[in-house]
Amino acid sequence: MGGKVAALSVSASGAQGLRLGLRVEALPAKALLRVYSQARPETVYEVVGQQVLQTIERNLAAGETGDAARTWWTPELGADEQTLEIELPPGIDSRALRVSVPQVSHIFENLSVLPEEALASKINESDTCNLDASCHDEVAAQRNAVARMVFTKNGSTYACTGTLLNDLASSGTPYFLSANHCISTQAAASSLQTDWFYRSPTCNSRTLSPNSVRRFGGATLLYASDASDTALVQLNDAPPPGAVFAAWDATPQASGTTVFGLHHPRADLLKVSFGTLVGQSSCTSGSGTEFTCNGNAGNYYRVQWSSGTTEGGSSGSALFRGSSVVGTLYGGAVSCTATGGFDVYGRLDVAYNDGIKKWLADKSDGGSALGSLFSILLGPK
Repeated sequence: MGGKVAALSVSASGAQGLRLGLRVEALPAKALLRVYSQARPETVYEVVGQQVLQTIERNLAAGETGDAARTWWTPELGADEQTLEIELPPGIDSRALRVSVPQVSHIFENLSVLPEEALASKINESDTCNLDASCHDEVAAQRNAVARMVFTKNGSTYACTGTLLNDLASSGTPYFLSANHCISTQAAASSLQTDWFYRSPTCNSRTLSPNSVRRFGGATLLYASDASDTALVQLNDAPPPGAVFAAWDATPQASGTTVFGLHHPRADLLKVSFGTLVGQSSCTSGSGTEFTCNGNAGNYYRVQWSSGTTEGGSSGSALFRGSSVVGTLYGGAVSCTATGGFDVYGRLDVAYNDGIKKWLADKSDGGSALGSLFSILLGPK
């Protein structure tokens, strides 16, 4: 008795990309799932049923319920058509397969809900005052720790920015820092795909480096809090060759400190911003994308930029002092035409003391608040 193959193709005219939400009731562990665009059938993503089942198990173990718990999102491949094939090997009864596709995330231009922008924004669509990170070798090590994030929640797909963090033991565990308003549930973490070295190959070339690498394996949510808008996950896939685990500093930072940010505005190629930490604030979220900040103390840093800016898609990106991460981007009111305002970053020291030291601290030394940069699998990046 031979194997069996079933296929489903979904198209959305004008879409920049698609993700299919596969709801899993029953799936043989040895089933093989293939995802590809018929326009580029040579580019195929394959995953075995056991890996999909593990994603569902993580969701359920984290307390997810309903469709979100049992949905596996296909990777986004940058096309307006996507084909999903499921192959059952010989000897497996087709009645052992019970799946459906009740949701499709269509990724269009200018789709935006929440402070992060949808993935639809194309290369070179960020504002003109953004600085190409490939032009600034002084941040060469840190830019190899940053990845563009693509994730799906409530049927909509978004982009944010995240940063690979070292732990004090330099264990190589892929801890990945971003914002709570980006990733706050296990279902969203399970849908995560990351784009590494997503930047120009040479200064201001305005093209994507051929060294860019994508990982589709999702993540396990470890910590998420709106107190400092911080999220920490552990990536299920190992980072690619050339990735760097960033250093961090979980001590309070003083006003007047020189800082920089590395981020993907409007899901664009990696940019860098340079500025000054000008104080602290207490911030609370409002309706929609709004939040308010007041006072000169609180769980957030205020940052003013002297060059560069941030936009939607920059959310969750790290604030660096020297070589060390000290915060994560919440939001702000700055732009290329509105340069007098400030951006707001969740304080890493607050999140560290609230819980993420459980993963980052070296238990043998009592939990130092300083982590060092750690390069692994060095490649030509």
